[in-house]
Amino acid sequence: MRLIDKIIPFEPPQKYTLVPPTLLNFLTKERNVFSFQATKRYIRTLGMNHREEIVLKPFEEFSPAELREDEIIEILKEQVEKFNKTTQGKKQYYATFIPAQQGILRMYTFPPNMKKSEVMQALELYIQQEISNVYSNTEVLYKYTIMKNSKDEPYRIFVTIVERSAVEELQNIAQRLNIELDVISYELVVLLNFGFLNELPEPFAILYTDYTKIILLAYQKDRLLYEIFPFYFSPEIKEVTEDLNMLIWDLRNYIVLNDITNIFLAGVVLEYEEFTEFFLERLPIFGIVSPKKVKERFSLVYTLAERVIHAF
Repeated sequence: MRLIDKIIPFEPPQKYTLVPPTLLNFLTKERNVFSFQATKRYIRTLGMNHREEIVLKPFEEFSPAELREDEIIEILKEQVEKFNKTTQGKKQYYATFIPAQQGILRMYTFPPNMKKSEVMQALELYIQQEISNVYSNTEVLYKYTIMKNSKDEPYRIFVTIVERSAVEELQNIAQRLNIELDVISYELVVLLNFGFLNELPEPFAILYTDYTKIILLAYQKDRLLYEIFPFYFSPEIKEVTEDLNMLIWDLRNYIVLNDITNIFLAGVVLEYEEFTEFFLERLPIFGIVSPKKVKERFSLVYTLAERVIHAF
């Protein structure tokens, strides 16, 4: 199992091979990935093959009340069985991601003339300090990705720290589904890769909307910042609420205070014209970004599947 998917380097993408050359022959064979997102309010799944064709129709189960663990398992089990039947006899991968609230994503930069050993030593100190500040009483796991494409370019290192309990919870779900997870990623990593895979011009920011939260993530070569805003959106809601008006105020303040530009709107609100217009009229949105072949609510499970297909 690969814990935490890597950040994709895209400058431009054709220069990079995401797998060792020895695996390139293997990658011409048919393989399929089952990507899923499991929360207590909604579950999303889809299946994709190595040609980026959808082999398992995108599926979503939304619940106004919290789903019990047994209900989550039963819903996922049905989709896994459909995926296994559709892809029987072919290589199968299984991937999911940890919710944004159960981890953190950081980016550190170091001068290009530093020795790699010195960079690693400094990085370890930063990581331990971060864990001490944020997770002093919580067991965590972490992973980092080094981005350095030339001798004169500074080191850029992305660090993902997640709660161990979140990983164990997903492993328990996989065990009950009788599958083995090949990738456990992190929601903010998937969202950042969503921007890279759609070749958003740097610097860029993504305002990602979902049923229970809004994530505003801003990226440029020397800065990564994000904020998670609590938000409740239901497909049954047909009008703008006072809570949403207050949230827009908070979002606008955050954007101004942090000088965020080139914001792309994404996620579930894009499926509803009146809400899309509401966001576009009240926030400095530069554009919108959607997945290629599925509805906007499936943006992240689609991105994770696409990422896994090209990484193995």
